[in-house]
Amino acid sequence: MNLKGPFRLIGLIAICLLILGLAATQPAAKDIDGEFVVFSAGANTCTDYLVARRIGRLAMEPYRQWLSGYLSAFNLIVVNTYDIVGESSYTQITDWLDRYCAENKEVSFVNASATLTVSLYPQRHNLAPNKDTRGKWLGNGHVFSAENSTRQ
Repeated sequence: MNLKGPFRLIGLIAICLLILGLAATQPAAKDIDGEFVVFSAGANTCTDYLVARRIGRLAMEPYRQWLSGYLSAFNLIVVNTYDIVGESSYTQITDWLDRYCAENKEVSFVNASATLTVSLYPQRHNLAPNKDTRGKWLGNGHVFSAENSTRQ
């Protein structure tokens, strides 16, 4: 069955909320036992991350690179998300991870990163800068008005 229009949008929103709900409680399960493989720095613990933070820039580079890839993948996979980081700076993100990891030392860095995206989600950018999408909403004879929120 190929859903179109508002039904497709509702389905995509439901999937997005499910993904966020799973990220808030546990990582998205991949096998029957709820396990999945994580590569590189994402497989390390928050304790490992905090040690790298104390050592400095060179030790932090694998975490910075891994997190950049994770956030980029989030932007690609999660519906209605152009930039999960939004207006947050790298310093704000690492400060958040520092606090979270200090309280959750045995949590994996991938799970800390998933929890980070849940906290960033409400402030994400869902459109590219200066993008006008009105043309998409005017197609197929449907007109949606922002002023009165009615369908004509």
